[in-house]
Amino acid sequence: MAIPFTEARRRVLQSSGALAASSVVGTLGLLQHSNALASGTQLVSATSPYGPLAPVNDLATGLPLLQLPAGFSYRSHGWTNDVMTDGRPTPSNHDAMGVIETRRVGRSVQHVIVRNHERGVVSATTNGGAIVAPAVYDSALVNGPITVSGLTVATVSGYSGGGTSTMVFADGQWRSSVSSLAGTLGNCAGGVTPWGTWLSCEETVADLTSLGGKPHGYVFEVDSEPADTIANPIVEMGRFVHEAVAVDPATGYVYETEDNRNVAGFYRYIPDDLSGTLGSLHKGGTLQASRIKTIVNKAVAATLAEANNLGFLNPQIGDEYELEWVDIANPDANPAVVTGQPGGVAQAVMAGPTIQALAAGCARWSRGEGIWYAAGKMFIVDTAAGVDSQNRPGRGEGAVWELTLSTMRIKAIFVSGASTVGNNPDNIVVSPRGGIILCEDGGASNDAFGLGTRLLGLNAAAQAYIFCKNNLNFSTAQFTAAGKIATGGDLRGIEFCGACFEPSGRTLFVNIQTPGITFAITGPWAKGNL
Repeated sequence: MAIPFTEARRRVLQSSGALAASSVVGTLGLLQHSNALASGTQLVSATSPYGPLAPVNDLATGLPLLQLPAGFSYRSHGWTNDVMTDGRPTPSNHDAMGVIETRRVGRSVQHVIVRNHERGVVSATTNGGAIVAPAVYDSALVNGPITVSGLTVATVSGYSGGGTSTMVFADGQWRSSVSSLAGTLGNCAGGVTPWGTWLSCEETVADLTSLGGKPHGYVFEVDSEPADTIANPIVEMGRFVHEAVAVDPATGYVYETEDNRNVAGFYRYIPDDLSGTLGSLHKGGTLQASRIKTIVNKAVAATLAEANNLGFLNPQIGDEYELEWVDIANPDANPAVVTGQPGGVAQAVMAGPTIQALAAGCARWSRGEGIWYAAGKMFIVDTAAGVDSQNRPGRGEGAVWELTLSTMRIKAIFVSGASTVGNNPDNIVVSPRGGIILCEDGGASNDAFGLGTRLLGLNAAAQAYIFCKNNLNFSTAQFTAAGKIATGGDLRGIEFCGACFEPSGRTLFVNIQTPGITFAITGPWAKGNL
């Protein structure tokens, strides 16, 4: 049943949005000026306004799981296999998440957070088997090959293991966690809606229909009340290798990234129903793909066709384009195997909408990842933008783009020129104070604080600095002593994901994907721009 968001929820979302807008304009408004004449890539990490890092003990387990600046603390929750409030084990493979509702209950302010679990087809015994939730999309037991264009691309056996869980945090403590969506695949990222729901995206185009299951590659809507979650996919939003989404609150349009090496597009969805309620996106709409209309500034000269084909794969700081949008006739088209794509992509499965987009001359992205709305802009991560040691485009260390929605101008504000600066950033969040945080997904970065993936901040000049490091290097016995079921070892190369703030900006929530841990981080944020 479609349920409009409450007036209380509306007030919380509007007030937090206003705070973010004013802060971002103040902090990030300098970006265009500071980068107006910039080019190339960032090669050296900036100095953090929060100071150096050191291991900090977790308030829940006592283990020093993270490295943080002085004054910051954190509490872990929802480890894989922890028993949730509904009696089920916490699913594995924590990924993106968002705070979808903030509500007052008595004297407490509760934050409702939805967390993705990026799981594929799992056996009945894999990390508790398939997720059991009130909303289930594909419950079939499948066994056999998955084919695309007559080519076997995978062989599977088990159940669609992806989905979401929903947590409540209040007064500095974790209060509850329950499962909310099941029967999906590869729920990597997603995005919060202005009406207080979570859009969970499948990062796959696997079709299980020949095995008795369903096609995958869609977006699903999760409500703060798990029983009201909609297990039917929003088909018109496209069947492709989804990563993240973000909603423009002024128009109701949903912007969507795709993570499929050098055969990816950048999309938006224009809903027919702009009421902004649970289920309104399901009522149909138009999927569009972006195309460069005008080259505003480019460090390396190119024609429009060249810019659309390679401009996003190998940007330099300050590259800027004006976008236009092309309707995709069939958002549910089947994928196909393609060959000979840029960056040494010999063979890949390309989504049906992307085939149509590139045939229409639309912009090719490498690996579109996180996207976040703030103050009339979309901030978008391409985790592999740039070139590798063999000078192959779309195999670099990553970039951040700033799309101004009023003008449709998109500018490269950060391009990493070295893994020590930015090691394939993935998820992105803009804090209520206007600072940008990037979650690294490129493996253990080796810097002055040792090995470990990092949370990076971007300062007002769009330069990256180190805010936090993964410090997971413990034995199984140490995890067991802390009351956790986790296999020990050096896990410092595992990605951070799901960074998001609650509206006041006091608490940052973030995941480490394996062994699957959610953190709530607090501290002296006012010392810097985060």
